[in-house]
Amino acid sequence: MKKFLVILLFLLLIAGFSYLVDTTKSPHELIGELMYFPSGIALRAGSMGYYAPLADLVWLRFIQYYGEHRLTDTQFELMYHILAILTTLDSGFIYAYTLGGLMLTHDAQRPDQAHALLKKGMYENPEEWRIPFMYAFVNYVFLQEYRVARTYLSIAAQKPDAPDMVRRWHAFVTYSKLGDLKTGLALWIDFYNDTKNPEEKSIARYYIEKIKMRLDIEYLTKKVEEFEKKHGRQPHALSELVINAIIDSIPSEPHGGRYYLDNDSVRSTWENDVKQHKDGD
Repeated sequence: MKKFLVILLFLLLIAGFSYLVDTTKSPHELIGELMYFPSGIALRAGSMGYYAPLADLVWLRFIQYYGEHRLTDTQFELMYHILAILTTLDSGFIYAYTLGGLMLTHDAQRPDQAHALLKKGMYENPEEWRIPFMYAFVNYVFLQEYRVARTYLSIAAQKPDAPDMVRRWHAFVTYSKLGDLKTGLALWIDFYNDTKNPEEKSIARYYIEKIKMRLDIEYLTKKVEEFEKKHGRQPHALSELVINAIIDSIPSEPHGGRYYLDNDSVRSTWENDVKQHKDGD
């Protein structure tokens, strides 16, 4: 009889959480219900040892929550709350820590919460290299905390299953110029090539294109200055740099836009369009 009651209670608990991922509800109803999620500790205690099914349901809810807000208001106030529940139910879910840390920094603009989640992951999974690597990655490419990044790359490199990529980046960041755009670009390209997750690839592609654009603008700005020294005036357009053999060709703008000269500044039509869109919101 006691065993029957335990199974019945568990089935009721699963049914309650299945209700939370009911796709027939409006997005606003689903988002509002997240405010009433109990803590992961409470769920774990009430799950009677059946952590995995509950963790799977919370993961589904996280994907639903992220997708809804990515397509609408890009506000992610509850992202950390859901990930904290998920990683308490399943403390070995490495992907929840690494992808969560990246999303909290890139999408939610909450690197403090990313730090908290990743530190929790390192505590729960002391032999895992991917979590300290993501901690280093976030600090290097987003926060420009280069010495922190170097420290955690060192930690990641010492883990038993760390690939050569981690050791290579630890050496590179240790001996290269910290904060160099080309270093950041190479790190993003390595990350893009290493990950199999489409969302991580999408985020990596965004920063690869953005850094390439910045490098192009730096390059063209130097060439404009070179033109001015040689001819004693500003070029009327970037095409004059090609005509006067300062450069072979104007680089392709990685977002599909084009580079142009605005007074003495090199700009991108894509960057200008993004700025106008933000100003109009």
